[in-house]
Amino acid sequence: MKLRRIRIENVRSFLQPAELLVDGDISIIIGPNGGGKTNLLDIITTTLRRHLLISWVLTKTPQPDFPDRYEFSRNDAFNSNIFTLEPHSQRIGQQQNIEIELEVTVQDLKNMARMRDSAIELTELTERKYVGVSLRFASSWDLSCISLGQRFTYQIVNNSLQSPTDEAAILYQQYLSLYEVENRLRDEIGQSPLSMPMVSLPVNRAGATFQSSLSLANHNEYSYKKSVDAAISRAPGSIISLAVGRIARRYRLLLEQDSGNARTEFYSDEQIRSLTSILKTLGYNWELVCIDALTNQYDLRLEKQGSSFLVNAASSGEKELLTYLFAIYALNVRDALIVVDEPELHLHPKWQSTLLELFEKLSTETGNQFLLATHSPIFVSPASVQYVSRVFSTAQHSEIVRLKNESLPESKHLFSIVNSLNNERMFFADKVVLVEGISDRLFFNSVFQKLALSEGSTQICEVISVGGKGFFAPYELILKACHVPYAVIADLDYVNQLGTPEIKSLFSINEKNIHVDVINNPKSQDGRNLITLINEAITSGNMDDLKIHWEYIKGRQRKLRGNLNEEEQVLLDQFITSQREHGIFILSKGDLETYLPEGYRSKDLEKLIHLVNDPDFWDLLADSAQTELSLITDRIKSLSIV
Repeated sequence: MKLRRIRIENVRSFLQPAELLVDGDISIIIGPNGGGKTNLLDIITTTLRRHLLISWVLTKTPQPDFPDRYEFSRNDAFNSNIFTLEPHSQRIGQQQNIEIELEVTVQDLKNMARMRDSAIELTELTERKYVGVSLRFASSWDLSCISLGQRFTYQIVNNSLQSPTDEAAILYQQYLSLYEVENRLRDEIGQSPLSMPMVSLPVNRAGATFQSSLSLANHNEYSYKKSVDAAISRAPGSIISLAVGRIARRYRLLLEQDSGNARTEFYSDEQIRSLTSILKTLGYNWELVCIDALTNQYDLRLEKQGSSFLVNAASSGEKELLTYLFAIYALNVRDALIVVDEPELHLHPKWQSTLLELFEKLSTETGNQFLLATHSPIFVSPASVQYVSRVFSTAQHSEIVRLKNESLPESKHLFSIVNSLNNERMFFADKVVLVEGISDRLFFNSVFQKLALSEGSTQICEVISVGGKGFFAPYELILKACHVPYAVIADLDYVNQLGTPEIKSLFSINEKNIHVDVINNPKSQDGRNLITLINEAITSGNMDDLKIHWEYIKGRQRKLRGNLNEEEQVLLDQFITSQREHGIFILSKGDLETYLPEGYRSKDLEKLIHLVNDPDFWDLLADSAQTELSLITDRIKSLSIV
């Protein structure tokens, strides 16, 4: 099964219809805190596990003639109020709609054929021990109506699954609902190991619920599975306890065979070998240890850099990593949907990269599909950005926007932007201010702090340096695609890129300086870049980058004429004022240095740092500078979604 789409209306923070497309093997959700990311993951998990990929639990119901009898029942954890998918506060009492689209995979077709062909035999072998659900009717399935890649859409209205009318959709729903039952029965007769079709790892996955030490005598796997299947932000499940319990049980049963090879057989298991291999790449060895033979109490022991310790003594980052690895490998998670909220939690950036590589590997090798909600830039790359959706809140309701290729800058600029240090701030901020360089960023950060830009608001406003006015455009494309409100603050010469021919005529270019400072200067980086871009343009036939760079070079040598008449000055002032309506704030006095006090008007970064660290730096600015900067700040405070 592959999740491909979910559409939500009037459910929790989603007031208006909102749609998430999940067309990559690794799909990524980003956005500011409070935007609705966790609500979205909870809705997906609850909808699938309650209505489609049914979570079944076993309860022991002994009979006089058969004391080892178990009964299947649907996971009643979902009946708790904490799993209620309540309507939005503005539409209480109105209809709620969820539409979910699933795709048939190769493994689905194999599973369905196997389930049909062995339904009678499997039922007859296990029906005395396991009651409550029967597989018999699967023997009559006509699978000719199901094909690879076929998609089925299911409707949930007011938390109730609507019966599909299409025969194929009905059959696929039956298959999903019986998946866990059939898997348990096959494990019972030794035909295939238990697996999990879906894993949900909410933020609280490795906190107080992390407990690796357990006694098999008191370990109730069904109770742990019940909570793990229903793990959402409001109800954490101890997946590590379920995983350790399952492998400890496997090891104990191998010991019962008394072949003398239990340890060798245990560590030779394919999933255990994969787990061991991954841990070794991170610098760890591990083993399952019996710490109390009388109660069959087991725990996990790690070895790192010659030191050995039980995992409850591990760091929070190590516990986080172990939660992922044991959940996936010990629970035999294959062809599954894995939902993770904040996968980067407690992890060093190096481990975050390793984790992403692991997810990419598993998505290819095991058919797992990953849905990640993250605040980490490591999970947003030029390759993955096409599978990124941003969840944000406006007017107290959540929205979803997908970053589409056609709305993003070309790959060269995209790669540079996504791999820059600005990445995290740009993708996860509530609003963004774009400036040209580092000096501008330092100065305006201090100005906004002084003028309390974010006072009285929980929203995060980030000032981002784009590396030159020629790069405002690609940054703006990404911010528009993400629906992030933004403003641009630029030097006066930015008018040359925005203005009409009439406005541009107010400036003059010093062509002599271009020859001296750029073309004939062997030390000029701009000159070297110009030659490179000329060669690339000749080879590719694409002049776009060359034009941008040439305009940048001319812009640096284009200055406002010093002899503007009154009419020309009015024309310039009106243009600058008009741009503010579009969120573009042009410094009317020229460049940043003209706003600085005497003694600081230079490109010296150290002097600027000294200035902005002065508690009285604002009072050192001229009154006219304070007035203009205050106006810019007030306008940015009222930024809204673009």
